[in-house]
Amino acid sequence: MRSLSPIVRRWAPLLVAPLAALLLGACSLAALPVPDATPTPCSGNCPPPQRDAGAAHTVRTRHFTLTYYDPWSVQNTDATSITLAAGTQFGDVTVLIQSADVRAGTSAAQILNTTAQNELDPNQFSGLQDNGPIRGAEVGYVAGAGESFAGYTSQANAPNVPVYIEMMASVHGTTSITFTAVSPLDPNSPDPNIVPNAEYDHLVNSVVWQ
Repeated sequence: MRSLSPIVRRWAPLLVAPLAALLLGACSLAALPVPDATPTPCSGNCPPPQRDAGAAHTVRTRHFTLTYYDPWSVQNTDATSITLAAGTQFGDVTVLIQSADVRAGTSAAQILNTTAQNELDPNQFSGLQDNGPIRGAEVGYVAGAGESFAGYTSQANAPNVPVYIEMMASVHGTTSITFTAVSPLDPNSPDPNIVPNAEYDHLVNSVVWQ
């Protein structure tokens, strides 16, 4: 299972300048574009949601296909996983989607628990708090389990940088897919312009199981 540690090291320095600007009073900074509403829930074999503007990009792995749009770009991909990143004025948002073969009867909650244990590295994150379950969690229109976390990551010139982590997992047959987002954007912010949840919904609904 791919670790988030190299992902954290990659984007954490990008948070320094934006956070300094925020502390100086910047208040109307753009984050991710708000996508069109996605048709959740969906029964049957549902296509990924479309967008009115922008070219679609498709990446295929052994267990799933993902369609994504700008400003997302692929940072890494292999036979079972895709890592995406999108820049905002607060720093990069990084999403890791990974799949695995599992035993029949494995639950989404079990996969979520294992993913959290493997990826919430105390050497990379401090002060981690469990912010509770993500209601309606799903991946690729398959209902699952989700949990959100908040904590801090530290760099030499920027200690205690806030970070928000959202994890979701679903199981279909003997395949599991997990979605992990690491972001400087607070999903509970009262400012809708910096809440990434709609963009996360668009991505998880753009996963097509193989």
